[in-house]
Amino acid sequence: MTRPLSVFLCHASQDKPAVRELYKRLSAEKWIDPWLDEENLLPGQDFDFEISKGLRDADAIIICLSKVSVAKEGYVNKEIRRALDTADEKPEGAIYVIPLRLDECEPSFERLKKLHWADYFTPNAHEKLIRSLRVRAVALNIEIPENNVDPKATARTIEGLDLHRFIQIPVQENSKVSHPFWIGKYPVTNSQYERFLNAPDFSNPVYWLEFLKFDENCNPMPNWGRTGVNFVQEELAKAKSKILLPRFWDHVDFGRSNPHHPVVGISWYEANAYCEWLLQNWDRLPEGRGNFKLRPQLIRLPLDMEWTAAVGGGTPAGRYPWDEAGSATTSLKMILQRANVEQSGIGHTTPVNAYPLGKSPFGVMDMTGNVWEWQANFFIKDYEWLAFRGGSWYLNQFVERVTGRQFFHISRPNKAWNDYGFRVVAIPIQ
Repeated sequence: MTRPLSVFLCHASQDKPAVRELYKRLSAEKWIDPWLDEENLLPGQDFDFEISKGLRDADAIIICLSKVSVAKEGYVNKEIRRALDTADEKPEGAIYVIPLRLDECEPSFERLKKLHWADYFTPNAHEKLIRSLRVRAVALNIEIPENNVDPKATARTIEGLDLHRFIQIPVQENSKVSHPFWIGKYPVTNSQYERFLNAPDFSNPVYWLEFLKFDENCNPMPNWGRTGVNFVQEELAKAKSKILLPRFWDHVDFGRSNPHHPVVGISWYEANAYCEWLLQNWDRLPEGRGNFKLRPQLIRLPLDMEWTAAVGGGTPAGRYPWDEAGSATTSLKMILQRANVEQSGIGHTTPVNAYPLGKSPFGVMDMTGNVWEWQANFFIKDYEWLAFRGGSWYLNQFVERVTGRQFFHISRPNKAWNDYGFRVVAIPIQ
């Protein structure tokens, strides 16, 4: 069967912003046709009749619940009753009505309480919802496109993007880096970071202890001791949560609804904890299976000199990652074809594979624009200002050069903003 899965979105009008975002994410799936009143109703149509028809014709109904909707009398409750009555007509055991909690509410309908609901305010909830809809589609013999078969596919993303690839950077003449290292081809994305959020041991001290410390010249210093552990414990206590979500996790332009955008709103501590989690779980993750030549003894943030080597060097001073040796781009048109910068007018992050022309000589992507990338070393150690490289969507093309470094934000390790991201470096076992 080639038709899409019809999914009716039942909701209260006060929950429209959250449901509108859900509609957008479902619409991105080629095999799902979501039904939302403001999108599907046409001027002059009988509202009540079309709602009843939409419920009757739907293959699945998602009932969006919130503290507002469960307490509200009137049309939304009537709509829920209709959905439950229609579900009674379906074969027993079919996944048809899916309660979706938008916040920590208590469903008022006894019939809903018997169903397992999804909490859309928790990590990975959207993927669980998609899996339920996939089961429904399979039961109806609805064809699911190949690139939508498995939401947990290890190394597959949109357009064949290999998120998990590391690139080996050779030791180069005239470079300060004398040791071999591998660097993430892309900045860490929302979908990658979400795995850490879903880890049952997110706050395990082993991920937050004794982060390495380096001065402005990338020389080792005594490590950070328990500073990271103290940070996460304090933040979790304030949030009354078991995990620390990125600061813009629910933002429509930056957060989890954009799985292939670089994760932002991440402090230096959180970025380092992700590195250690990745190292400890390497063999069971796509990174370990997809980079079979790499056996890391250490995974951390890049040092300034490693980042510069991966981008092809820092000379001449005005060069960009894509520039050939000895040249420096001056054409704004060329820059806009290769990087997400202020002049692009986008105003937020973009997918990490959006600018293939911007790759470095070694094939490392997205090293200019999009997000500032945390470095392992200090920018000014006396003030505990940590280094950033790469520029961001927020800044003009002059700051985005290879030699650009962030100095106008107070970049201490507990700070996070919507243009702060990171990528990782792996030091192989010798």
